[in-house]
Amino acid sequence: MSNANRAPNLVPVTLVLTVVFWLFTMTGGGDIFVKEVLGGAYDSQAEHFMRGDVGVDSDAIAHEMMIVNGKVRMYFGPFPAFLRIPLNFIYPGGHGKWSRISGFCAGVIALCAFAGLVQTVLRSSQLSSRARNWIGNFCVIGFALGSPLLLLLGNLSIYDEAIIWALAWSMAALYFAWQSRTAEGSPLTRSLLAFSFCAGAALLSRGTFGIPYVLIAPLLAIRLLQRPPMRNIPALFLPLGAALVFYLFLSYARFGDFSGMNMKYNINPVQRDFAVKHGLFRVERVPYSFADYFFLRTPRLQHQAPFLKASRQDYQHDTLYVMPFTETYSSLLWSSSWLLLGAVIGVAILLRPGGADAVDRGIAAIFLLQVIGVLAFMGLCQRYIADFFPFLVFAFLIFLRQGKMTFQLRYLLSGLVIVSVVINSLSTVSWLLEADLNVPAATRAKWNRFLGRPS
Repeated sequence: MSNANRAPNLVPVTLVLTVVFWLFTMTGGGDIFVKEVLGGAYDSQAEHFMRGDVGVDSDAIAHEMMIVNGKVRMYFGPFPAFLRIPLNFIYPGGHGKWSRISGFCAGVIALCAFAGLVQTVLRSSQLSSRARNWIGNFCVIGFALGSPLLLLLGNLSIYDEAIIWALAWSMAALYFAWQSRTAEGSPLTRSLLAFSFCAGAALLSRGTFGIPYVLIAPLLAIRLLQRPPMRNIPALFLPLGAALVFYLFLSYARFGDFSGMNMKYNINPVQRDFAVKHGLFRVERVPYSFADYFFLRTPRLQHQAPFLKASRQDYQHDTLYVMPFTETYSSLLWSSSWLLLGAVIGVAILLRPGGADAVDRGIAAIFLLQVIGVLAFMGLCQRYIADFFPFLVFAFLIFLRQGKMTFQLRYLLSGLVIVSVVINSLSTVSWLLEADLNVPAATRAKWNRFLGRPS
């Protein structure tokens, strides 16, 4: 053990994982401009924004359109559309095919933000330099390959692109929030400004990720009220406040209310009628969803590569869920067991008297509301697991900063990272090849050739 204030070196493993992300996302590195399912809807939305309109072309949004007073609307967050504006200006030939580049950039931001969080926490721990490097690198590998990032990068349809950007900005906002807790002077102002920008971008990517940060911002402001300079208050609230105002007015312009999505306008009669009759969110779903996401799905072996089989499974709760099956192909207990271990211990530390301060507990409680919201939703999908990660990562960081306990559990933590990476990677590839209807046929065929399977 050592008191040296020295951060672990996570740069090499982060760079290697960035290359892995590129190869995985681009199906070997060469499939860059690919038309993903409904990915062109963001390009269409961008064109409408440039004309001062909040609509979208019906052929671009297709079966996910919502009709409001005879006009076509989309409910997905606008951030990927904003990204399309400069991209299509620079290279018009990429129109409708930016999803993979967009998703890769988001994945790298999420990875770097998490690496920065781990590095910051371990810097102030009492671990030796060797232990910091060991634990830090295993954590980064676990986040990259033992998390929903692989699924989101493997299928960058309209659904997953929005989520991966929301997750990326959420991790970045959490990084700058953590930095602001100890920074002073100009570094504090920069951290707050960066937090506010990232939190606003998360809100504009997917509301479920951004709304928690709207609630967290006042917690961060508590320590600012008692000290100069006053520039820190505008730095904290202006970018996020602007994003919130835009989000609300965009929702109103789209649907005539501020909710962000009104299912009564959905053209899918099954989803529309179910949401109207049984509710988009219901607290009664929470225990059933919790069991599905955390316990029920176990790995299933198969003889051919990738050797673990992932598929939809029947889930007959007619009045709770809109579909009679679940798309949760691997529970968090298997796909991210390394994170669950640390998060459970982190929660115990948060609840223990003297284990954390009021701000830490407040942030954890706000992230927990995000988890409960997803558990109360009317659908069950593997991609929704990403919504659990702000809470799980925050609780994991609370565990990680307890250097002595982290050191004692280093072998178990490392072993769980390996198990999670193997199970999550193989089951995700199986899902993309055998069950995910949104994966382009050419991508699926290329994966089959790589694995030596018949197309």
